[in-house]
Amino acid sequence: MTGPRLSTLVIENFRSLRGKVVIPLDAQVILVHGTNGMGKTSVLSAIELGLTGKIRHLAEDDNGYQRFLTHLEADGGRIDLTTTAPLRADGKTAGTLVFGQKSLFNANPLLAGDDLGFFAERCYLPQATLGRLLELYDAQSTDSASPLTKFVKQILGLDPLDAIVDGLHAAGHVSRIRNLVPGYKDLEAQRKGVATDLVSNQNRLSVAVDAKNARQETVRSLLKTLLAGEPVALATDLDPAAVRVLLQDERTEDETLSRLTRMRSELVGLSTSWQSVPVDAATRDRAEQERLETLAIGALSHWRNAAGGELQALLDEIRPFFPDLPSFDADPEALHKATLQRVVDEAKRCRSLLAAGDEASVTLAKAEATIQRSNDRVGELDRLLQASAQDVRTLANALAGIAPHVAGEICPVCDRDYSEHQSGPLSAHIATKIGTLTTEAGRLQSLATERAEETTRLDQARREKLGVERSVLSPEERAELTNRAGNMEGYGQRLGVLSGAASDGTRLTREASAAQSVAALSRRQDDTSTSILPEIDRLVFEAGGQRVSAFANPQDALAQTIDTIDQQIGAAEALISTRVRATSELGLLENDIQLVQKLEATRKELLARSKELEDAVAGVDLVREHAKDLAEASDRARSKIVTSVFNNTLNKVWRDLFVRLAPSEQFVPSFRLPQSEKGSVEAVLETIHRSGKVSGSPGAMLSQGNLNTAALTLFLALHLSVPARMPWLVLDDPVQSMDDVHIAQFAALLRTLSKGLGKQLVVAVHERALFDYLTLELSPAFPGDTLISIEISRNFEGTAVATPRVFAYSEDRAIAA
Repeated sequence: MTGPRLSTLVIENFRSLRGKVVIPLDAQVILVHGTNGMGKTSVLSAIELGLTGKIRHLAEDDNGYQRFLTHLEADGGRIDLTTTAPLRADGKTAGTLVFGQKSLFNANPLLAGDDLGFFAERCYLPQATLGRLLELYDAQSTDSASPLTKFVKQILGLDPLDAIVDGLHAAGHVSRIRNLVPGYKDLEAQRKGVATDLVSNQNRLSVAVDAKNARQETVRSLLKTLLAGEPVALATDLDPAAVRVLLQDERTEDETLSRLTRMRSELVGLSTSWQSVPVDAATRDRAEQERLETLAIGALSHWRNAAGGELQALLDEIRPFFPDLPSFDADPEALHKATLQRVVDEAKRCRSLLAAGDEASVTLAKAEATIQRSNDRVGELDRLLQASAQDVRTLANALAGIAPHVAGEICPVCDRDYSEHQSGPLSAHIATKIGTLTTEAGRLQSLATERAEETTRLDQARREKLGVERSVLSPEERAELTNRAGNMEGYGQRLGVLSGAASDGTRLTREASAAQSVAALSRRQDDTSTSILPEIDRLVFEAGGQRVSAFANPQDALAQTIDTIDQQIGAAEALISTRVRATSELGLLENDIQLVQKLEATRKELLARSKELEDAVAGVDLVREHAKDLAEASDRARSKIVTSVFNNTLNKVWRDLFVRLAPSEQFVPSFRLPQSEKGSVEAVLETIHRSGKVSGSPGAMLSQGNLNTAALTLFLALHLSVPARMPWLVLDDPVQSMDDVHIAQFAALLRTLSKGLGKQLVVAVHERALFDYLTLELSPAFPGDTLISIEISRNFEGTAVATPRVFAYSEDRAIAA
């Protein structure tokens, strides 16, 4: 096949390739060589990105590989791939990819649609895919989930058909639909629920209609009571709006009840007032009470001008000392007692303060005498202690220490002969001196002890003086307290004299107050008896149409009129209660009517919903039948594809390629043909002996080198077993564990693909010798045939370098001759 070639690849800061690398690709064969880590695999990955926009074997893991495309020492990079001519009608000849460290990934690949998968599956063999093919031979599982089966489905495009068959499996039986599609189970549940709701709705509607009819009869009965005597026609089905109009005129009843209630309240008040008036009240009683009132007020006034005035003057004189005393007019006796008690207590307080001041003065004098005496004694003791010019106790101790060293009459201190003094031996003199000094030391110790005691006594006297100085009264304070005590004692004596007058004042005040109250009551009773009768007559006539004179007495008129009004109030309240009940029943009737209407509307909705659900179930059944037909057709199409590809195409091409590369191998790998045209695809690998006998799996029968050959030829068979869409074949280090014979056959196969089938080959190899051998074997063989070899390396700065070398056809004159 001929077609557009890959033209130029520009790589910048991509994976292990640092810097910018320009790689020419416009040749029939492109060989790429580089040692480990130089970036030859990155070159092929860049071609895949330029064509498809992704690295397929990395994208399957979904590990976010786009973040790691940029070289670690760069912020971003770019890939540009061009072709010599457009592959499709869109005229596109360039693919670009821009990427960066911060999740930047912007792809504009050359290929689109199904071409993306075709290139990745049929035209590009990365090392990851080759390794995956090798792993397939070791997989012994024969179910539809095995890696080999998944691979075959992916290559043959069976996933859509499998998805259709598997997805429509549930359509074969309604129980599967329920388990697989919750919506269908919900549909059945809804249909059942709607049927149940219809039954429940019918029951509730029957109950609601009965309640509405009973409520109508109740309202009709109440209306007859309210409208008694009025010619009003009532329909069989009451109109709530018309009935409400009839019930609106309730002001007359409310006004009547309000008027009757007001009249009853006034009559009850007049009855109470009339009962409070004595039957024999007369003007004579009022005059007597007013006379007694005048006498009592006169006696109180006389008392206030005589003894009461004297008491009030005395209290006014005392009040400045006690401003919180109560009022004089309220209770003179209580005020007298309270004032007397306050005066006595104040006199006692003043006398107590004077006594405490006298005691403090005596104590202060004693303390001052003690202080003076102690000061004198301490001074005397200080003089006695100062008279001692040396520390006698220390000297006595020193002499006592010398005494044992005295031998004879020679002084051990000054070496003088003490016998010259003729006053006794030296040892006796020293003993006498020690005794004298010891006695003096004891006397001094006694003086020091006495001084300490005297000092303690002096401190106590000073503290006592400080304590009593605050209690000593000054002459002014003493004079003030003396005068205040005398005044209080005098007030007490004067108050004692007026105690009888205070009792008389309280008695007269109470008598005058009582006489005033009785006289006032007598005046009110007299006024009531003369003014209440006209009001009673008015109300009795307004209520019953009769005058008070028609009754035995006003009290009987009031009692009978109140009974009449009570009956009228009862009738009015009963009428109002009937109207209120009718209004309430009317509201309930409106609710019943609304409920019936709502239930009838709900029934219509449920019937419509039931029909809708029944139609939906019928539609599901129709779709299920179509789905079953589609599943069976998909199953037949899948079996036809598998049989056709395995039997007529893939196995035949794979056998021819494998025998060509491994002519000495007795076992040829192939796919086992399906046993049935229906059922799921189960891809199984087997080997067939040259004799035609079926044998074990390739993993069990082939060597490691021939396994690699089987994997490589399987990929090439997949590439050649379907119509080609593009002329490119990209192989990443395909030769692994092959001997020289296999390599020679593989080189010949590549030459056939390139020269005979017109494939543009891009092959990356690791071995230098293999690179040179392939360069020789795949060299141009006719005019127009070209080969480009590319060396991938790094310079001293670590920047990637691509060194291309172009080989063109040239006629060998020597051979031609």
